[in-house]
Amino acid sequence: MMACMAQNSERPLSSVATIIRLGEDDWRQWRDVRLAALADSPAAFGSILEDERTIGEDGWREMIRDAAIFTATAGDGVAGVVAGLYRDSAQERGLGAMWVAPQWRGRGVAGMLAAAVVAWSRSGGAVRVGLWVPDDNPRARRFYERQGFRVTERWRPFPGDPERSISEMSLSLASA
Repeated sequence: MMACMAQNSERPLSSVATIIRLGEDDWRQWRDVRLAALADSPAAFGSILEDERTIGEDGWREMIRDAAIFTATAGDGVAGVVAGLYRDSAQERGLGAMWVAPQWRGRGVAGMLAAAVVAWSRSGGAVRVGLWVPDDNPRARRFYERQGFRVTERWRPFPGDPERSISEMSLSLASA
């Protein structure tokens, strides 16, 4: 389990968010926050809420085994989530499934979550972190640029919606 703390700029100084890496036994928390993310921001993800509602315990546990799932908790609830993804090469990791609860947006939670994936990637010997961002989400693109990610030349249709596209962004860990 990994934890780090950050001040929330709009809450009292005693209020903090904590980043925790989920283990397999935390599958219910992963399920609940993932379904909340899909309900809140369906256009941000390539998955469909109704499909993910049908996933059973084994499926949620498998997702945790196959990735590094980090949550940001604050007070008595989850403020956000992100997945660190394994890629084909040990040199590269991925960042995906990023979501911050509406009441925590703009307060540094997303930066904490991205930093958790970068630290996890670096500790595993990766030299690059990649992600895919919707081309019609300039706020997300600007956020990732502030974290040091740069747009590559790669793009593809958005999963499930060929009218939209996503572009790859990459962070070199040698320069981060």
